[in-house]
Amino acid sequence: MKLTYRDVDWQDPGDCRLLAQWYNDPDIKYLYSLFPTKESASIEFTPKYFERMGQSLPSNSPYHNVIVSADETPIGQAVMEIDTPKILTKKANTAWLALVIGEPNYRQCGLGKLILEYLEKSAEASGALQIEIGVFEHNERALHFFRQLGYEPFERRQARTWYRDRLWDEIRMLKNLSA
Repeated sequence: MKLTYRDVDWQDPGDCRLLAQWYNDPDIKYLYSLFPTKESASIEFTPKYFERMGQSLPSNSPYHNVIVSADETPIGQAVMEIDTPKILTKKANTAWLALVIGEPNYRQCGLGKLILEYLEKSAEASGALQIEIGVFEHNERALHFFRQLGYEPFERRQARTWYRDRLWDEIRMLKNLSA
């Protein structure tokens, strides 16, 4: 299977529809979106939401937001940012990574690791010395996945997202890129 990456076109209704479809998928919606209240957990992502999001993206630091395709079929989104305000460590040259495999038939078949390798290489090529990620504590599969790939927990942020009738913590993890 051949993976390809292209920039998200925030003005393309097709890209914005795909992102809305993936972000609303009830099987994965709660794995990557921050819902600080019960009410916020019921929001519906719309294509317009993603069009607006595309208008407020960072322009002063390395930033990659791509659609991932497998054999020319769009399957997900991958993001790499350097020195974003999301970073808790506040150490210069820190990358933030995120990925969503939106198409159900492409989940849990090893593509996440390949996409993460692509993101890590992009981060390193952009000058990152370390990578920070956030994983919600209820996402045990992702916590295990990232630990296997060298990410270490360094901070727990209390009561960050609403899922299954309660607030869950977010676990921040780091991976050093320099030896």
